Amino acid sequence: MKIVLASVFVCLTALCASAADDAAKQHATDFAARAAISNMFEIEAAKIEIASGKADDAKQFAQDMIRDHGKAGPVLIDAAKKDGIELPAALDAEHAAKLTALRQSDAANLDQAYLSTQVASHEEAVNLFDSYSKQGPDGQLKRTAAKILPELRMHLTRIRGLTSK
Repeated sequence: MKIVLASVFVCLTALCASAADDAAKQHATDFAARAAISNMFEIEAAKIEIASGKADDAKQFAQDMIRDHGKAGPVLIDAAKKDGIELPAALDAEHAAKLTALRQSDAANLDQAYLSTQVASHEEAVNLFDSYSKQGPDGQLKRTAAKILPELRMHLTRIRGLTSK
């Protein structure tokens, strides 16, 4: 009887550990996908602003987003790879629709539309990276989230300053 109970205990312990590992892997996968999509969105939105925007400060911000998010993308890809996570190669429907709306903005409203999307996008990114850097499972993605977070906060502060003018 003791052997049976010990066997059941071992199986239950292994099952719980496996479930915890699966939950941690899913948390990491969800973070990585959201972070990668956010990063791709930032770059594509910036390209629209540079191509069609009129305001110099918005265009400069867009150029900086291409530079900064262009650097962050490979770092995120590398971290995900080290943690065994595959990143999406394309935007999700929500972000693709936001880009379509931005492209369809008339010239008079494009700069404001771009800046508004940047406030919302950076608020979401800061919350995502902050939460994951504190509560995500240990690994390269968690360290990368903590590393990228200060720059995202700087972007958010800067974009809030541009939109409050």
